[in-house]
Amino acid sequence: MRQASPTMIQQQLYTRERSGIFRGTEGFDTVAASDGLDSVFIKKQLHPFCGYDAPAELTSRGEKEVSSYPSAVHLFHTDGGDTVLGRSIYQPVDFTGLRSAFLTHNYVIPPARQDEVVTDYRSYLEADYAEKYYTEIGRQLPELDHIPQSSQNQQITENSPSGLTTEKLLQELKLDEKGFKQLLFAVMTAVGEGRKKVYVALDVPAEQISEYALALLKVLFASLPFEQRRRFGFVTFAKEPQSRKYIHLQFVERGSLRSNDRGIEKEYVFDLASGRMPQDEVDEEKQPYLDFVWHAIGELERLEDFHRFADEMLLEMDPQRRALLSSYHELCVFYKIEADHWDLYENHKITVLRGLLGYLESPGALDSRIRLNDIFLAAFDREFDRMKQQNMTELAVVECFKDYYRLESRNYGPKFINYLIHAINNALSGGKMDLGYSLYSLVESQSELSRTFFGTVLKHGELSSKLFEPYMKTKLDDAQGSKEVLNVVHSWVVAHPDLLRSTYFKNDAVASLSGKLRKEQRLLSAVHMALETIRKWERTPLTDSGITMADSELTELLSLEAKRLLLNELDLDKLTQDQVTSAAFLGGVDAFAGLQLEGKQRSHATMLRALYEWFAQREPTEDIFRKLSSDDLERIQGLGRKWLQSSIEVVQFGRIVLAFYQNSKSGPVDYSKVLDYLQRYAKDKEKIYEFILWSQGHSYFAQSGGIAPGYSLALRSYFKKHDRDAFKSKDYRIRYFDKAGAPLAKVLAEARLELSSPLKRFLVQNGKKVRVTLLVLVSSLVVIAGILLVMQQQGMFGPKATVEVTPPPAPVAEPELLVYADNVAGEDGNDTTSLVFLFTQVEQCKVFSPSQLTIESPNQTAQQYTNLKYDLNCTADSTGTGNLEETDPSGEVNGTQKDGTANNDTATTTGISDGIDANSAPETEGGEAKEPEGKQDAEPSPDTGTDATLTDPSNASDSNKSDSVVEDGSKESVPTSRVIVSLGMKVDVPVGSEIKIGDQSFTVITREEAESKIVSANQLDK
Repeated sequence: MRQASPTMIQQQLYTRERSGIFRGTEGFDTVAASDGLDSVFIKKQLHPFCGYDAPAELTSRGEKEVSSYPSAVHLFHTDGGDTVLGRSIYQPVDFTGLRSAFLTHNYVIPPARQDEVVTDYRSYLEADYAEKYYTEIGRQLPELDHIPQSSQNQQITENSPSGLTTEKLLQELKLDEKGFKQLLFAVMTAVGEGRKKVYVALDVPAEQISEYALALLKVLFASLPFEQRRRFGFVTFAKEPQSRKYIHLQFVERGSLRSNDRGIEKEYVFDLASGRMPQDEVDEEKQPYLDFVWHAIGELERLEDFHRFADEMLLEMDPQRRALLSSYHELCVFYKIEADHWDLYENHKITVLRGLLGYLESPGALDSRIRLNDIFLAAFDREFDRMKQQNMTELAVVECFKDYYRLESRNYGPKFINYLIHAINNALSGGKMDLGYSLYSLVESQSELSRTFFGTVLKHGELSSKLFEPYMKTKLDDAQGSKEVLNVVHSWVVAHPDLLRSTYFKNDAVASLSGKLRKEQRLLSAVHMALETIRKWERTPLTDSGITMADSELTELLSLEAKRLLLNELDLDKLTQDQVTSAAFLGGVDAFAGLQLEGKQRSHATMLRALYEWFAQREPTEDIFRKLSSDDLERIQGLGRKWLQSSIEVVQFGRIVLAFYQNSKSGPVDYSKVLDYLQRYAKDKEKIYEFILWSQGHSYFAQSGGIAPGYSLALRSYFKKHDRDAFKSKDYRIRYFDKAGAPLAKVLAEARLELSSPLKRFLVQNGKKVRVTLLVLVSSLVVIAGILLVMQQQGMFGPKATVEVTPPPAPVAEPELLVYADNVAGEDGNDTTSLVFLFTQVEQCKVFSPSQLTIESPNQTAQQYTNLKYDLNCTADSTGTGNLEETDPSGEVNGTQKDGTANNDTATTTGISDGIDANSAPETEGGEAKEPEGKQDAEPSPDTGTDATLTDPSNASDSNKSDSVVEDGSKESVPTSRVIVSLGMKVDVPVGSEIKIGDQSFTVITREEAESKIVSANQLDK
């Protein structure tokens, strides 16, 4: 293969032979090709289109005549830009003479010649092809300069399809106006969008399918725009509909378009034999291009001028747009308007103007598409003439002209400005205010247009009073708040610097700002915002004005009006601390410079300055009040006290003090009111203690001679009225009062003394006299006692008394804590193990908490128990009283039976309740021993139990007492405190196991041993 010539046409033959170019055995293959064709191109692009299926109509009847079989001509354009034109024909026998075959002959036109099909499509449709392959031809076919033409062209008769007129051909094919428009619509949509295929079954004999198809294709090619001709692909005959790449239109055999074929149900199907057409695909009223073609159907050559116009207008546009049917609808209307069909413009103004703008917006389009530009300007002239005749315009039409102004303002601009002046004036004069102000907004939407339009209006006094001043007043009145007013003023001055010299504009701006500020809820903040905005205008450069905004009279007038309104309309009671501190202009020495202040204005200005310095300065002093009258001072101090209520902190103490500043002989501050204020609003009294410590370093409270007398008095009064327990807290004394300096400490000591008892105050106030008196009294008593002792030793008061030597009491063993294990039968019949701890001391019992313990048994793993339930039964021992109210099972309460009689058993639990010493010997009367009164009822009655604790786990009736044997052989009931801990299950706890609770350890013993030891311990106590 050699390099193909960029302009020469290549050829390829495909049929059944003994061997081919790509296969060495018999079969279908390319048998000859031009040397410039690439083998890959042949296989990928040409082979898929090499094939032929004979019509079923002919094969079913066994047709032998070769000429009866229709040829299948195909034309398509590859992605690489090559155009393939070919034909496949039926052959009754192959080289063997035994079987049928087919022959395909393709011409490949290079991309450099792709436009030939646009203007010379007839030569493509009437091309001549090889009828048979001869081995003598060889494998190589020559390159061609032109596509060979069929010699039958000279023999075309009137009765052949190609010889018919367009009207006659469509009539024979049963295509009326609607049908043809639908077919043309389908083909142009398939070519332009590429989503659907078109299948046509002509109502003609099978022998004539291809012949009629080529005749109809000539009509379609004449109807298609150039760009679509460059892309259009077709096949003149196929036995069955089949979707194929690059093919948009396919003619098929009659009867092959079955209604139930789901493969083609979404395609464009034209079954002309049955009259089946696509449903509602074409809106006949909105298809100007289809109408245009149909009206030229008898002279299709007339369409060529439009096609050249359309191709020129679409040049350099997006490829997709060049192929869309909608583009040709638009261009068809423009073409007809250019031909003086202005009714199309009048009926579709917006569509036409917007369509024209779509073609004129790209760079250079005004020159390259001058015919469309001329149409647009002609439409503008028509509309301008209407405005001169006092007619109303349409806003959408003006928007189109405005968009064109953005494209070309040099020549078109002055005329468009005059058009706008007429249009707005007509709308306002005619009472169409909405239209007029919509046109104003449209002008302002484009800065260059706005500057030019209003610049022209402002140069003419009459136009200014009619078109500018009313609009500006409305615009300022419609502004939402003072900030928007200033934005409007600023934007207009920047766009039109000459407005700085306009008296009307300045007065209107000042009046509008004043009106908006008067309606502001937070006047001070709004004024501050306005002044800050005006101050920032200094940075705005103004071109061609000769002045700057900062130096203009307008900015000064606006600033002074804002300040004047503030002083006139200010309501101090509505001010907040945040408003004042954020108004930074109040801190300037010239905050209200330029204003002639009188009366209320002067008063408000002074108060605002004082408030700002009070709350904005870091450490304000009383100097901020020097210019205030007494009434004004009282007024702002009340306001300050309200602001400070929620911020009682150390950093605010200086400001709080100023809220009670006074110019009085009693002191610079009303001390009592300060402390009362703090007591009322401080979140806790510690803030007041912090203030007291802080005050000792402030000149208002501490002087060279100590704490100010008035403050000292106020402090003592505060503690007496509001905080009498202040000095009782050791924490407060350490954290606050002990840190006081000597002067303040003295005052605090006085306050503390005033809060103490009368005796303490007497002792403190008469300390020296009391000390002397006590010294004399004690000395006298010592002397007298000494004299009496000597006299007694000398027997002056009778014989010496014998001194009984009382032997020291026997040592008492410390009470023990004993523990034993017991099994208790539960309600469900299962045994549960409990640990019973016995005590001789109630207090030891009460503090015992065995909720968690560990059991270590010999030869067993230690077991830990947590969250245990236990019962505390802590009764009185022999030296105290127990609480029997909750535990006496006999129904007695505190030693008293329910009927109110005394319980004889209380002696065992209440001890010696009558004041008789438990260790004293029994009294004798008549030589017989008499029991102490408290012992007489110690013996329990036979009917009443003496247990004052809860029943133990063994359910024994005497579990809470131990029987001690007295000397006479009877038993004495000894109450025992105990704690019963349930382990929640049956556990083997052998004797000798260790019970560990915290850092304590107890050894398990038997129940009998435990009760015996507890009895012994109680007897020792007795």
